[in-house]
Amino acid sequence: MQYLKTLRTISLVLAFVLVTFGCATSKNNVINADFELTAEAVPEGILLIFSNIPSDATHLWILVSSGSDDAETETSYNIISSYAGITDVSVQGWVNSTPNLEMVKQTGKVIFPIVQTGIKYNISATVYNENEFYELRGDDVFLNHRIAYTDFIADSGIYFNRDGVKFDLNDTHSFVNISSEPVFSSEVAFADQKYGFGVTILVDNDGRSIGVGEHHFPDGLSQDGLTWTFEPQMTEVLRSDNGGWLEDGSNYTAWGTAYANIIFDDIKWCIEIAKTPEFNFSL
Repeated sequence: MQYLKTLRTISLVLAFVLVTFGCATSKNNVINADFELTAEAVPEGILLIFSNIPSDATHLWILVSSGSDDAETETSYNIISSYAGITDVSVQGWVNSTPNLEMVKQTGKVIFPIVQTGIKYNISATVYNENEFYELRGDDVFLNHRIAYTDFIADSGIYFNRDGVKFDLNDTHSFVNISSEPVFSSEVAFADQKYGFGVTILVDNDGRSIGVGEHHFPDGLSQDGLTWTFEPQMTEVLRSDNGGWLEDGSNYTAWGTAYANIIFDDIKWCIEIAKTPEFNFSL
């Protein structure tokens, strides 16, 4: 499955940050025999049940993705991914994270609410203690993290018609715009910033990518929050320092992604709602 493949995403400052583009996992990640994840159907969506969350855990990253079951045709582009970062109140979290880990430790449960009936979802959960989290933000990202996987076919929950969302990329590949917003089957609670945006630049066929989110260039957000301008800032920064991942004059596949930031049961979920067509990026 694609969600088991090795992925590595770096931010503009070349630190390992789990941002808008999903959970990046190193090749040394191992399934922990004690930390377990299972799933059940509930009317609200998919109930995620955690067993044996380590007592020293300060960060929990949940990634929920869906795509093709055919490994030959599945690519990073056609995978639909949503995520939640949950942390202890005493530590620094990820962008859009929720400081509610103590509640999850007590209940062992989190509900993923935005699902489509009959669709198979691949779910991973990764826990870190505070030292592991700060090591992740440095140069050495190949650590033995505690990670658990499961998959589940959704039965019920809140849904929206992806085909009804219009998400546009301008001709010069400098900004993205939501021109038709998603319509959910039930009322949802949005975060203060209703939508998030990102650009993914695919570095190679092994799945390595550079991710740029709207939090890197917040001045690019329009007043109504439906448009995000990422150029020329993105290219300028990557020209000055991209960690040697990008070569001058080479073309790389890139695309924009839009997320709805939804609060459900005191957890913030970043729900992928649309992607732009792929485009060529070069320095």
